[in-house]
Amino acid sequence: MSAFRTLISAICIIAAAILIAWWAISSVIIDQIEDGEAVRGITESALESPAVTASLSAELSARTQEALAAQGVNVSALGLDDELDAAIERAVGTEAFRATVLDQVDEAHAQVTDQLTDSLRTPAPLVVTVDLSDAVNARVDELGAAAAVASDVTVPPVTIEALDAAQFEQARTAYERTAWAQQWGLWSGLALVAFGMLVSHRRQWFLAKVLTVLGLLCVAFGGVVALLGPDSITTFMPGGVDGSLSTMWRDILTEEATPIVVERSLWIGGIALVAALVATLLGAALGGRRR
Repeated sequence: MSAFRTLISAICIIAAAILIAWWAISSVIIDQIEDGEAVRGITESALESPAVTASLSAELSARTQEALAAQGVNVSALGLDDELDAAIERAVGTEAFRATVLDQVDEAHAQVTDQLTDSLRTPAPLVVTVDLSDAVNARVDELGAAAAVASDVTVPPVTIEALDAAQFEQARTAYERTAWAQQWGLWSGLALVAFGMLVSHRRQWFLAKVLTVLGLLCVAFGGVVALLGPDSITTFMPGGVDGSLSTMWRDILTEEATPIVVERSLWIGGIALVAALVATLLGAALGGRRR
């Protein structure tokens, strides 16, 4: 019976430490997504893909032709198709255009949260819709006097595919689990701590053990990410490198989020280890030798 209680106690210690650590880190992840930092990072990565920029250029050129036609400028009839395509392609490749897109994305980051949390959404890519009329107007003058009558072109918003359907569905699954951890991880961990203390026959040391495991987990996580890089931790995540949590870690979180996660992990780990030492001293003072 004593061995069984020890086993249950050990399981509670490990599970409680994992849940509390996950809760602590999940709050950083959710904050990064909801405040728009994540979608900005996703879009930056997408704009580095030639396929994405080519698709964006083609869509933007087609919409610009439609907007010009509405103002009486028939680009095709004037033989300016190639000039317009080239002007848009040059625009898409500039840092100014990139900055304009990212500013638009900052304002539209709620789109990503909506797509992440919509339980009725069918599998589909993650798309961000942006209004690039100002960027287009800066290039209309390159078409010459024929386009002078269209000085203020209003181009319908265009969409940028930030993640494909498979990647985004995995990210959605991971987001649901992380949101659960943010809401319930701490309470579930504390409940396991309480249950573990009830079944343990060495209660005076139980809290110290939980805090020690929690501290070691957080310090190990933060240390591995800091020393070996963000991708190194995906090997140890549930589901491995291709699992949903790894996908969210790679594709949703930004490089700017990594130092924040590392700092939070190391702080919590350090505090937990100090608290474990205090709990050990209290256990020794109150309970004497282990039985």
